[in-house]
Amino acid sequence: MKKLKMILALVMLLSMAASGVCESLYVDNRETDKIYPERLNLRAEPSKNGAILGLYYTGAEVESLGAENEEYTKVRIGGMTGYMATEFLITWEEVVSRYGEDSSFGEYRAAEVDLTGMWMTSLPLLEDTDTQAKQLGQLESGASVALVGVLDDWAYIAAEIDGQKTFGYVPLDTLTDVGELKVCVIAGARADSRTILYSAPNSRAEEILSLKNGTACFNLFGRKEGEWRRVRVGGVSGWIKYTQTGSLFSLGDQPRSVVPYYPLLMQTRNDVLLYSAAGEKAQPYMTLGRDMKVEVLAECGDYGYVRTFESGAGAYDCGDFGYVKLSELSLAQVGESIGVAQADNDDVPVVMLKTPDASAEAVGALCPGAQVRIIEYTQTDYVQVALGELRGYIPKDDIRVLTLDGEKASAKIPQRATTLRETVMKNSPQENTKDGTLIAEGEKVYLLGKFGEWAFVQAAAKAGLDVTGAAPDNTGFVRLEDLSAPAGSTHLTAFVNTDKVNLRSRASSTEGQIIGKARTGQRLRVADYGKSWSIVVTPEGKRGYIMTKYLDFE
Repeated sequence: MKKLKMILALVMLLSMAASGVCESLYVDNRETDKIYPERLNLRAEPSKNGAILGLYYTGAEVESLGAENEEYTKVRIGGMTGYMATEFLITWEEVVSRYGEDSSFGEYRAAEVDLTGMWMTSLPLLEDTDTQAKQLGQLESGASVALVGVLDDWAYIAAEIDGQKTFGYVPLDTLTDVGELKVCVIAGARADSRTILYSAPNSRAEEILSLKNGTACFNLFGRKEGEWRRVRVGGVSGWIKYTQTGSLFSLGDQPRSVVPYYPLLMQTRNDVLLYSAAGEKAQPYMTLGRDMKVEVLAECGDYGYVRTFESGAGAYDCGDFGYVKLSELSLAQVGESIGVAQADNDDVPVVMLKTPDASAEAVGALCPGAQVRIIEYTQTDYVQVALGELRGYIPKDDIRVLTLDGEKASAKIPQRATTLRETVMKNSPQENTKDGTLIAEGEKVYLLGKFGEWAFVQAAAKAGLDVTGAAPDNTGFVRLEDLSAPAGSTHLTAFVNTDKVNLRSRASSTEGQIIGKARTGQRLRVADYGKSWSIVVTPEGKRGYIMTKYLDFE
């Protein structure tokens, strides 16, 4: 039956060719995948072995130049002549019959002109795939267009020019996907992992950039979308190997802060040059002043590909993008807050360390649900936070990052405590530091964390910080002896005081199954404190019950 239909179509096309009539036909790929729709090949020869000249989406209108054989029809589209599979070409009458006159057939694929980081604000729509070709109009960044086909590094599009639908060509890397498909963020399994951007969808191709976790990418169009992902970082486009596309977090319409990784923030040592092409003064460049903050998005030999720090951490569609010598940058000294970290690891406290290393000395611990100020995102598994004048690092996996008003926080709220006497909050956990807010006797505060003999508290009507930093937080350190607080909120971490203590599945020496052993001196996080038994979590993440008498609480 299928062969009979093809023969009838061939007879019809041959008769039209004989009469000298060129008919319009329409590509119908009949795809079911609306996210990555099929594309029809335009080939140099009427055969499956013919070189691919271009790929066209459903709705593309072609001019039929006659049937070449039973399987292929010679066509012309966008100034290109080649061969398309006859079974995927239909007449307008067939379009109406199959999809209806008012269907979305013929709208091609939605795309957007986005020139972020490309050192230009508009680009010409060209008549041909040649930078010297006739200009049909000008397209501004942000313009909505329809992608008809892909020809190597060029896109054949339909755009609105002076109120008329106009077909022409633009460089493929100036077009991004739209809506929820537009932006993805590099978020590898490890904070220090790297994702390679290749010059072509081939693992032997040139490595353009080594992308850092937290870097946002625009999703582009191109061949082999299912095997490789074509993306653009600022103004640099390339391909990510399919084995690493799992490192791409699709941002969709979610706020940027749902991804705990952010690019490393650095600053210029002196006046430096920002290049559009690494070290190339023949290409556009600009000067950045001393101490200007930049986010390092990727590395390329001796250069870093950066974004000037505008509109907050992790922004992807603002600022100036370009190359700066890594030797001309230093770690940024950030005095102001760039967001809020909320301890969000179920009912387990979050340990705060002196340095971003799991084996580092513990400064203290945050209560579940506590919020503290972020002052720097790092390319480690940790984020640096500030509690008054105290600085430390907490694991990114144990926090929820809040950077915008109205972002959803964890439902967990720190426990309340009551002041036993009038006391003054300190800026750090020691007596000889600056005084803060005076708290009256009997006032209730939220207990955010424990640091030796001190508690970090918030004297406020509700537990939560202003993420913009516009208003005072009324937070500070008070001595534990000045508070009446539940034991569970002060026994956050503990050391094992006896060797090979049993870790059990239940709070019972007879019914609780032994699920592990704790060694002398091992630091445990305390999920729940009890006089006889406490629930603890080992450094490996194993949760169980241990007899309280075998614990020395910090």
